[in-house]
Amino acid sequence: MKAIYVLAILWTPAVLTLGEPRNESSRPRPTILKCCRHNEELVKESHSETDTRTRCEATGNEWKPFIYSPSLGSTLDSPPAEWNIVQGKKPECGDNLELTFVPYRKTNPFVLLDNGNAILDIHTYDNIEPGEYCADSNALLVCVQKKMEGSQAAATMRPHVKQCCGNYAAFSEEIHACVQLKEAATPTPLLPNASFTIDVVPGFPACPRSDNFTILGDTKDALLLPDGGLKIDGVALPAGQFCVERIKELNHVAKVFACAEHAAQRPVMQAADIRFTLYPVGFIISAVFLAATLAAGWLLPASHHVLHWRCQTYHVTCLMLGDLLMAIIQLASDSLHGGSCKALAIMAHFFFLAAFFWLNTMCFNIWWTFR
Repeated sequence: MKAIYVLAILWTPAVLTLGEPRNESSRPRPTILKCCRHNEELVKESHSETDTRTRCEATGNEWKPFIYSPSLGSTLDSPPAEWNIVQGKKPECGDNLELTFVPYRKTNPFVLLDNGNAILDIHTYDNIEPGEYCADSNALLVCVQKKMEGSQAAATMRPHVKQCCGNYAAFSEEIHACVQLKEAATPTPLLPNASFTIDVVPGFPACPRSDNFTILGDTKDALLLPDGGLKIDGVALPAGQFCVERIKELNHVAKVFACAEHAAQRPVMQAADIRFTLYPVGFIISAVFLAATLAAGWLLPASHHVLHWRCQTYHVTCLMLGDLLMAIIQLASDSLHGGSCKALAIMAHFFFLAAFFWLNTMCFNIWWTFR
């Protein structure tokens, strides 16, 4: 995952300009603030986004920040020797600034450059100067502009909607990551039901507990609210707690991504059709009797040398495995995604084709015997 983001940095001219040759002797030594002392790391006291209280906890992990050198074109294993690291110190923010907790996330990791600057968002490449942040292994404390409050913010700002992978990219279900596209994908709009102007910004939502995202549904079934929130499938998503992106394997159909905890809000839909209950039950009953047929055949060793018995054994085995896979697919329903769904479908298809192949072989053997 880190390598993907390093390549993204290399592709961006804004970052490449940082790698221009400079006189090493004239470069000032940057002062890097480490939020906690040695063998300590920064921990947020609450999962709430509005609560920025943090504390330092003892840890046995060594401080190894993710540092990238544009001049070398690679990452560094340890902080540069010219860094002046001050431990146990937080930045002092001005009047219009506030201290914000920025956790390290695999979907959008913060990056430290060898000149001391920090990049909080790999999509926008906003540089934070040394002294405006303090770094730790799993988080940063950064001085950012205070957010406008109340009606003033609503009157002067349009709703921000996050596009997970940004422009010229899409989400791939095969690798569960963003992939670059040669040109911007425009087959389907991101939010077809948006009735007002919005600002699209890149990035995944900042989940309070983990980076485990879930797809709630198509954007065509979602309703964007004036405050930047979203309603989809009975779930109300606050502003900033979701992102929209096109899926590469689904002909670039746009989907809504949200933190996994929001999926629990979805109302449980009861199957109104009795057939969806009878299907898996029927497949399981069929598999049980097919297994009994196999057991009965193995208990008659005198017929094991007969060609018809062999063909019948292979036919019953394939049919039993196909029925079992179909029962699993029916019972799992919407919980199957990605590779597991494809694997079960391919195996079920194969075993049913094999069952009919052996059935044709049995038919030919019967004709050949009684012709």
